[in-house]
Amino acid sequence: MKSLLKNLVKSSFHWKQTLHIKDKLQKDWVTYEPDLIPPLALMRQEGISVLEEWFRWAEEWSMFLRVYGGITNNSAVLEIGCGLGRTAFPLRYILSADGSYDGFEICQNKIKFLEQTFHKAYPNFRFIWANIHNTFYNPDGEIRASDYRFPYADDSFDIVYAASVFTHLLPEIAAHYFQETARVLKPEGRCLFSFFLLDNYQPGKPRPLGFNRPDFNFDYQYGSYGSDFALVKPDNPEYMTAYSLRLLEQFATQAGLEFVQAPVTGLWSGSASSWVGAQDLVILKKSK
Repeated sequence: MKSLLKNLVKSSFHWKQTLHIKDKLQKDWVTYEPDLIPPLALMRQEGISVLEEWFRWAEEWSMFLRVYGGITNNSAVLEIGCGLGRTAFPLRYILSADGSYDGFEICQNKIKFLEQTFHKAYPNFRFIWANIHNTFYNPDGEIRASDYRFPYADDSFDIVYAASVFTHLLPEIAAHYFQETARVLKPEGRCLFSFFLLDNYQPGKPRPLGFNRPDFNFDYQYGSYGSDFALVKPDNPEYMTAYSLRLLEQFATQAGLEFVQAPVTGLWSGSASSWVGAQDLVILKKSK
């Protein structure tokens, strides 16, 4: 028995070592095209400490784009805040050579990784660095987000999406991004944005899993927005943000976007008996 326990402990130790030194090992036991998976040091910049989280988030958004976005093999897709290509990863199985993916990102090292790996393997997947200022992700950025013009022509995309980007934006920037999204969308094109909706937030209520932390206590108001917008950290406003549905409806109307359906409630708040994704999902389309 002692020998068995000793071997089990030893095996567990070696397994943990293998996970920690994953970047030094051949990764084809994890996925097809392992070179598209970033090293762990880069993953941690997106809050990923478990490899499972990389794939979970990727498949979640692949599902969203199929079910709510109506993505097809030849869709032209834009991602706002593409990160390390986590949600682009499964789209390489959906988009054919007749389709396209474009993404922009404010962290330059992430774009360098994608240019050296993803774009070389899939030329119709294109990535751009946008040196936009953000108090949390890019404090040295030189471009004001409220002035940033998406570097794409009008009416270019069938789908625009943002996975946990508006959860780090202030209202004036979010309103501008709604405007820019409407500009680059084709008529009747759709956009999918994730948010933390204040309509679902219940202060003091226990939340599930990793959301039951102070990082998701939206208890500070900002500017003149009153109860329509809230922060977690007043000294770092874009660390984590939340919006009321009423404010998002205003942004949509001003931009020429309309809601396709009611928001899809996420897991994070613990306010729904059933949920689809981690965050709340807003689905809009460009008005004719």
